[in-house]
Amino acid sequence: MDNIIQRLKVKAEAAPNSTLLKDTISLLEDLQRSPEDVRLISWDALRRDFDQLRERGLWERSAENDGLLDVLRDFLVAAPSSPTKPTRPSVASEAESEGVSVTVSPPQGFTSRLVSNDALVLPVELVEILDRTYFLHLLATDPEQVLPPGKSLLSIMSRPHVVAEGDPKPTLRRRVEHIMHKAFWDEAAENLSNPEPATQLAHLKLLYSDMNAALSTLLPPRHPVLVTMSAPLPPTSSPLESAVSFLREVLVSLRERCAPVHDPEIETVQQALDNPPIRTARPRELAKLVADTIRFILEFVQVMKDDLSGFMFGGMTEQQLRSVVAKQAKATEREVILDIWRKDRVLQDWRSWLEHSMPSFTVSGDATELRFRWIVRLVQSLGASPLPVSCPLPTRDIQITRTDLNESEPPMVLDLDRALPPIFFFTIPALVKLQNYLQALVITAALRTLIRPPPPAGPSHVDVTTFTTRVWSILQADITEGPQAEYTKLVNLADEVVRARAQCGPTLSKEEEKRLREIVDRTLKPTDPVFVLLRNRLLVALVTALVRLRMESRDLRVVPKTLRSGLDRERDMKRPRLTLDPHYFDERPLPEGSVEVMVKGFEGPVLNRAIAKVLGEMDIQLEWLESVWGDVIEPSIERNKSKR
Repeated sequence: MDNIIQRLKVKAEAAPNSTLLKDTISLLEDLQRSPEDVRLISWDALRRDFDQLRERGLWERSAENDGLLDVLRDFLVAAPSSPTKPTRPSVASEAESEGVSVTVSPPQGFTSRLVSNDALVLPVELVEILDRTYFLHLLATDPEQVLPPGKSLLSIMSRPHVVAEGDPKPTLRRRVEHIMHKAFWDEAAENLSNPEPATQLAHLKLLYSDMNAALSTLLPPRHPVLVTMSAPLPPTSSPLESAVSFLREVLVSLRERCAPVHDPEIETVQQALDNPPIRTARPRELAKLVADTIRFILEFVQVMKDDLSGFMFGGMTEQQLRSVVAKQAKATEREVILDIWRKDRVLQDWRSWLEHSMPSFTVSGDATELRFRWIVRLVQSLGASPLPVSCPLPTRDIQITRTDLNESEPPMVLDLDRALPPIFFFTIPALVKLQNYLQALVITAALRTLIRPPPPAGPSHVDVTTFTTRVWSILQADITEGPQAEYTKLVNLADEVVRARAQCGPTLSKEEEKRLREIVDRTLKPTDPVFVLLRNRLLVALVTALVRLRMESRDLRVVPKTLRSGLDRERDMKRPRLTLDPHYFDERPLPEGSVEVMVKGFEGPVLNRAIAKVLGEMDIQLEWLESVWGDVIEPSIERNKSKR
């Protein structure tokens, strides 16, 4: 190939104005630099270029030149045959199937805490998907955790794709996105510059498919633009020139529907299409113009959707916004989990986890029903294990072959004592937080048993409420502000016990204080009988309360509390409001009601408020799981019934 390029360069010095000669040299140099692109080059098109060069006196026909062309032909023909369709990165198309969807990007600095800092290295795209999905999950289940103070859901749903002005430096995610987008569109322009019309049509068809998916939510179903993109592309000798004409029609349709403030952006692109570059044998400039225009259309469609979403969402109440976010979050969460774990893996891991149920406590009443067995199993995992619960991502051996990808993956062995099945993946951070609160409750209750002096010391006048408040404040700060050193925390707790004992009796000697600190250390071990007793009492009470909430909520949903049909006649006189169709809203109501939980050993206003808070947050997580994964939870109940 070097000999051909050198011979053509000699001819180029004699004919510097020959565009065909320059394009042929550029094509061969690109092929020399990137041999993997040989599948994109057609020998027939290249041969026609050399025939035209020979007709113009820029390539002589000789035995030596014919031999060089034979070597070039063999190089092209011997390349692995593969379809000429380009591989499209996932960043190429972000079109949604819904007319108006919730597209929320996490703010800068948001960390999902879904994946631990271990040896597992995830692709950047997967990490971004997990972050976005978890952020949407938090907006639906705990919006106060991610919303800025004084802001509503509408503030974070407005123009989510617009980068805040004054960003000092682009984040790593944005830099990676920019590199990937640029690589895709550079490849698209390179593929469209192939001189073979059939190859150009194949790549245009893929790009038109992306535009069709994006524009179908903004244009009427039978709009001429959508009809043209849906139909097979007609054969033509100049597909790029036909594409320029069609893209003009697309821009006209967008200009009719966009806000007037965006008209200058469209007019700039229209002017570029009105003055396209001159067509050459390898139309690089024309291909770049077509690729840049399609890229602009896809990005501008998202801007129009943001404008429309803001207009639609602006007329909703906060409750309606939460409903829209919840439905979108549930669909996204389910889709992501089923993409990472297949449906059969999800079911298999769920059954294995459920069958490994050996609770350290005994429940009674409604809690013994099979349909509530998973609640008992979850509470057992949260309360019985001193280690945080987790949901490990599926892993594979790095050294795999292509045939391995088509084979079924062996089921992953779970650490069933603390590992939860895949449906809990996005709730793990919330469950770990609840797990910490459960341990803090048991620790506080266990320490309260140590602050009263033995009977010979006389009557006790210790202030239990003050002691409970001080200990709970230490443990709560440890949960919310981050874990401190275990030794320091234990010393602080022992100091509180010594201080409380000193207030209700004689001053402790050094030996008595040392013995008391040893008792504190022993009492706080998960195997201590007092610790186990208090923990089991708390877990049983939580299971009973969660089951009772489900029994009561099902009864409340049977009959509406009030009948208001026909009472609001004034609405007929009001101006009608534009609202979304009912299928955009989450039909499942928010958890209602509360159950007062009284646990022996956990008396007092401080612990009662803490237990009520834990119960409420746990109920929210269970409601969420039931609404997203009801098809996984309910079949397991029927399966267990059939075994009996």
